[in-house]
Amino acid sequence: MYTIAVDIGGTFTDVVAIDNRSGHTVMGKSLTTPGDLQQGVLDGLADAAGNLSISVRDLLGRAERMVHATTQSSNAIFAFTGARTAVLTTRGFGDTLTIMRASGRVAGLSVFERHHYRATAKPRLLVDERDIFEIPERVDAEGAVVTPLDQEEVARVAKLLSERGYEAVAIAYLFSHQNPAHERRTAEILRQAAPQLYVSVSADIAPVMGEYERSATALFNAYVGPVIDSYLSRLERTLADNGLKQKLLIVQANGGLATVAQTVPIYTIESGPAAGVVGAAQMAERLGYRNVIATDVGGTTFKVAIIEGGTWSYSTQTVLNQYQLRLPMIDLASIGAGGGSIAWVDGGRLRIGPMCASAVPGPACYGLGGTEPTVTDADVALGYIAPDNFLGGRMKLHRDRALDAIRTRVAEPLFGGNVIAAAAGIRRVVDSQMADLIRKCTLERGYDPRDFVMMAYGGAGPVHAASYAAEAGATKVLVPYFATVHSAYGAALSDIRFSLQFSEPIVLPNDAARIEAIFKTMELKGADALGRADVTPASRRYDRWVEARYRRQVHQLRIPAPASIDAAALEQLARAFEREYERLFGPGSGLTDAGIELINYGVDAVGLVDKAPSKKATSNGPVAPASTRETYCPRRQAMVPTPIYDGPTLPPDSRIEGPAVIEHPGTTIVILAGQSARIDAFLHTHISIGSDDKGGRDDRN
Repeated sequence: MYTIAVDIGGTFTDVVAIDNRSGHTVMGKSLTTPGDLQQGVLDGLADAAGNLSISVRDLLGRAERMVHATTQSSNAIFAFTGARTAVLTTRGFGDTLTIMRASGRVAGLSVFERHHYRATAKPRLLVDERDIFEIPERVDAEGAVVTPLDQEEVARVAKLLSERGYEAVAIAYLFSHQNPAHERRTAEILRQAAPQLYVSVSADIAPVMGEYERSATALFNAYVGPVIDSYLSRLERTLADNGLKQKLLIVQANGGLATVAQTVPIYTIESGPAAGVVGAAQMAERLGYRNVIATDVGGTTFKVAIIEGGTWSYSTQTVLNQYQLRLPMIDLASIGAGGGSIAWVDGGRLRIGPMCASAVPGPACYGLGGTEPTVTDADVALGYIAPDNFLGGRMKLHRDRALDAIRTRVAEPLFGGNVIAAAAGIRRVVDSQMADLIRKCTLERGYDPRDFVMMAYGGAGPVHAASYAAEAGATKVLVPYFATVHSAYGAALSDIRFSLQFSEPIVLPNDAARIEAIFKTMELKGADALGRADVTPASRRYDRWVEARYRRQVHQLRIPAPASIDAAALEQLARAFEREYERLFGPGSGLTDAGIELINYGVDAVGLVDKAPSKKATSNGPVAPASTRETYCPRRQAMVPTPIYDGPTLPPDSRIEGPAVIEHPGTTIVILAGQSARIDAFLHTHISIGSDDKGGRDDRN
């Protein structure tokens, strides 16, 4: 019996199938099919089934769990292809979404973009003033009704929405997180009068303080709701028609799973990268690592997450298209730098991304019509990726097209026609961009990269990790054996998880019983959700947290909360907040005289699932290169003969000195001069980077 997981990326669709008894794992990989994502899923399942010498129907029929990480919500948001959406809000507050916050012009932009402030603008609107309807109603900050809901006006607006062809509606009333009665009654009227509408209720999606953030979250959920609902229902039918007997489970941005019926559409944003962080934490725990920098290099983006003490952190705010949302989401930083990122010349400077070739037309070397040079083209030109062994030989690359694209667009304008120098320049720039993001996520948050092992995964991560890790100051790199499908692997290991939130400002010290009652209410809701997901009481766990701040400050920090709240627990909370504050901002930075204010409260209701065991390798044999080919050596700034190793045949305890290349189906591990690699008992690759190593470059040159 198998656990099967599917992760759709911008370029490839990844599949893993894990034997739940033995831990034996196989992978499948196919090109993502943007026109019909289900086709890429079926192609990936067919590849995995073929590696088991069984049919897709047989594989799905043996599934004990089927897990899916989807990009549909991301695609709809970034391509502006979501549903036609209306917003219902409190009379007098129709401009909330267009006013935004003062930071709306620059939210989510890079430092470079922020410096050119006059070139910035508020984001493209998902709705304009014609789509926003003000409803007579009002509750105050304590949740007391000031103005009753005008139900006749709601019914009139519902009829209007039907006549104008709206597909979805977001309801976002003032202070609804304190009293959701008006929002929920409005939803009832809408569903009765216009059942074709997808209805998003802000008090259910983001029941927290912050009128703008709560409204924006409800809006984005409505915008992607019909798209996600349609896609997941069609995918469920397709998988059932092909033999699946179990419920389809969907990866959420919080790193957990939910059934299709319990999935909140906007919670699926970045679900694949979130699953990758879960997989990194699970693997690190099995290998005895507590602190990990998880780095994911796919076809379109580079993402970084910090795992400290075996646990990942959550973001207190998510930015999508410059909108600031409140989502229960793993804290992931990202930039547009991946294998498909396009290299271009900007006023005499070499730039990489954020434009991307994606799966179609893809990098020039794919031979699918792409003409722009990408990072993957540079890696092919430098000899790191073998054109005849891409995806285990199932896809042939065209090195000549990669060279032509680099020559025309980069080498001739900047490098005097030297294609290899241009390709090396592309790689150095993108690796530096990745190292910069790692430093922002570590040094700027009070972490020393030398205290962490850096995990590199995604199709392009192992190709670049030795370079960006060295530049960022790391000394240890771990490349999982199934790095190319690591996010799918993480999805297979994820638990059921429901994140509940509540807002109420409380200054410490205060009534412990009130705070305990807040947590207990959320835990009861979590228990109900876990029950509907078929999680037995013995497999349930409840993780509490609070977001706190010094009084009169704006930003808050998230810290774990004790399992039971009394006076001693409140003192413990205060000390934990002060320690975290000073870790981030320096000793003595705390404002203890201001007092500590609890703002938001949360409970993660977790349904623990059984994990398949890790399978140790038993093979042994000589460690000898399978071949030799020319690859680029940064230290010598030239192409040099380099030993090439066949990754799947390397036995445990193999040791390899750089420069060298280890080839796996779906990815390649590059080891630079001065570095060394070791294969562990699970066939993962550990790369040691000297403290004086600079990514293999000789700074004297």
